Amino acid sequence: MSDLEDFDAFVRARWTATARLAYALTLDHQQAEDLAQEAFTKLWFRWRKVRAESPEGYLRRIVTTTFLSGRRRRWIGERPSATVPDTAVAGGTGQVDDRLALYGAMARLSPRQRAAVYLRYAEDLHEQQVAEILGCTVGTVKQHARRGLEALRSNTGELTTKGIR
Repeated sequence: MSDLEDFDAFVRARWTATARLAYALTLDHQQAEDLAQEAFTKLWFRWRKVRAESPEGYLRRIVTTTFLSGRRRRWIGERPSATVPDTAVAGGTGQVDDRLALYGAMARLSPRQRAAVYLRYAEDLHEQQVAEILGCTVGTVKQHARRGLEALRSNTGELTTKGIR
């Protein structure tokens, strides 16, 4: 199988998980798509080296570091609106309300806390793996995850179904 075919198959197999990780970090669908595309582009240039090793882990690291370095930039080409155009209707929308509450709580976390919490608990990675992805020590990962979870617990009191407790 050629490099291009091999890479194409890898992208098709990992696109959904990569886009989900990117969305968990950016909390925005368009930015998540851009981040995932940028990560796969960066991976293509290193594909021959990493395809035999662990391309999934390398891709996760690219997504996370690209997100964190992008947060340092001050470019404001797009200005998202602070208000949602439509208002939610109260009623049988418990899971949707919970998801929105969790989304809001995740948005209030720092980028590193958000990355640590998502990688550790949603991606179910070990602390050592998260530390490698974030480029920090295991102790720093524990600290970011603990503080992130504390903030989520205090900011999600309005959850109606099984939530973060």
